[in-house]
Amino acid sequence: EGLDFADAVKMLADKYGVHLQYEASSPEQENRRQEREHLLALLDQAATYYSRCLLESSQAALARKYLASRGFKEPVIHEFRLGFSPAGGSALLKAATGKGFTETELSRAGLIIQRDASSRDRFRGRLIFPFTDHRGRVLGFGARVLDESKPKYLNSPDSELYHKTNLVFGLGNARASITKEDRVFIVEGYTDVLALHQAGIVNAVASMGTALTEQQLKEISRLTRNVYLAFDADAAGQAAMLRALELAKKHNLAVRVVEMPQGQDPAELVLSEDGIRSF
Repeated sequence: EGLDFADAVKMLADKYGVHLQYEASSPEQENRRQEREHLLALLDQAATYYSRCLLESSQAALARKYLASRGFKEPVIHEFRLGFSPAGGSALLKAATGKGFTETELSRAGLIIQRDASSRDRFRGRLIFPFTDHRGRVLGFGARVLDESKPKYLNSPDSELYHKTNLVFGLGNARASITKEDRVFIVEGYTDVLALHQAGIVNAVASMGTALTEQQLKEISRLTRNVYLAFDADAAGQAAMLRALELAKKHNLAVRVVEMPQGQDPAELVLSEDGIRSF
């Protein structure tokens, strides 16, 4: 699975419901660990809630239409747990507090905004992309508008669990394939990752935007040292590629560049006719 020993133990414990005991753990450390696990459970349930809204809510019709227009099918939508946040101000807040979570926990997880003694959902009326770690645990969310509103993308704020510069989008989904093939394709956007996975190229991840960071490369280098950069064929993409090349050299990674056709991104290419072979 491309995990180190400690992560393998934790993953198996989660899978089979084994409570791990830690040596030399103080009551304070144990409390922090339990609080962290509770926040992870909250984020996982939020992802499930958003996913159900996307599949079932009449409000999500535009989101479903957008995904269909981009060529995304149900298996990849389920695999990445895509969702939809209702446009009302407190739908998730009500659902989560109804399950026993507190507003303080929702705020710590970055799911609500608290202002002047009132609280409301952070994400409203947006397509939701869960951000997971290398073990597939939900740590935060990216949310895309479906009209011309600004900002186009809204992310979870940095928190005790989520740090944008540390996470690699899709790494949990791609981990086994990366270690098996001993190479990784790094793209810019979430939809590029979805398109490549749907096409059968499942060792693809995204840099959470155009700026690949040193910490993200460290995460990737645990699985492979063979990196293929497939950024967009525009000025911003090419500039980001040059920065990524310098960082990769610093970590002694073998880097190759996938030359994209002018004006196309990986999603557009791979979802077009004869796209997989072209890519």
